[in-house]
Amino acid sequence: MTRLYFILLFLALAAYGQQQERVAIINTVDDRDSIGTSDLTYLTDRLRGVAVKVLPKQRYGVMTTESIVAFLGSQERAQKECREASCLADLGRKVNADYVAQARIGRFNKNLTIKTELYSSKSGNLIGSFTGDSKSLQGLLDIINKEAPLLFKELLDVVSTAPTPSPTPASIPPISTSATTPTNYLEDSRDGKKYRTVVIGKQTWMAENLNYNANGSKCYDNKPAYCDKYGRWYDWSTAFAVCPRGWHLPSNEEWDVLKTTVSDGDWYSEGKYLKAVRGWNDNGNGTDAYGFAALPGGAYSGGNTSPGLNGSWWSSSLGEPGQYWAFKLEMNYNRNSAPLFPVRKEILCSVRCLKD
Repeated sequence: MTRLYFILLFLALAAYGQQQERVAIINTVDDRDSIGTSDLTYLTDRLRGVAVKVLPKQRYGVMTTESIVAFLGSQERAQKECREASCLADLGRKVNADYVAQARIGRFNKNLTIKTELYSSKSGNLIGSFTGDSKSLQGLLDIINKEAPLLFKELLDVVSTAPTPSPTPASIPPISTSATTPTNYLEDSRDGKKYRTVVIGKQTWMAENLNYNANGSKCYDNKPAYCDKYGRWYDWSTAFAVCPRGWHLPSNEEWDVLKTTVSDGDWYSEGKYLKAVRGWNDNGNGTDAYGFAALPGGAYSGGNTSPGLNGSWWSSSLGEPGQYWAFKLEMNYNRNSAPLFPVRKEILCSVRCLKD
């Protein structure tokens, strides 16, 4: 009788577990060996603790370190299996998780930086992310305490059978090929950097700004951490030729196709659906309904435009007179449109490449 009881209890627990979606918090990694192993473990535990607190237990099960290690074979392999965002979804599948998150630590100047991303293991879609910097470990913990609850709450709106980077607003008519198409990656053979890509309508876009270190390019404040987040700025001549093989700088007409695809019928709404859900100043964030994830990386015209306020992306189209002017697309924190207008070719803007 006792044996039968335990068998029935096991089956009941197994059935209950099958109703849950598994969330794996992979060990925090340090790109530049800025802090010790024990501190990395502490940050991982804090991130896992937030997930346990935020996510309803009847729907989500947050995996323990021991269960993750059991799938991978050893603690050492769990730490070294994945040290960059491009492989996180694959690692999530290896540990049998529905969703996977990881924090990465870096350093520039005297500041520690943290970047945390959450992916769907099944589709490879980025669910959400947050970044921050601080002079101390306690500052990083404060960033986790503030931002991680918002990150994991984004899971509550995700439907496993149709994963998307963020919910498509009801006012936007559904299209057959949009950000619901699984995210893929472009690897730039010139430097090995990997970029998320997304299909929107009939176009395939980079879902991040280009960060190829070409002559004629620079970072905000000449700090690599800003390039990692916002990509590099390029003058027009460099931008025209800088996209990886098989990709190109979009023209005005191609930008207009993107804007028409995401618009809800109001020509001045496209910026709202293209902007990322975080990072824009004064509540200027967008919905990122299609996974384009535009960030306000600013521009350069002799003086920096501080990130947070606007983003500017080159078009391949020339203005008048053709030798001096080209077009850029701009998004601003205080408006929902994304206009194209002519500027001097010598200023520096961001680049998003479009697949040929």
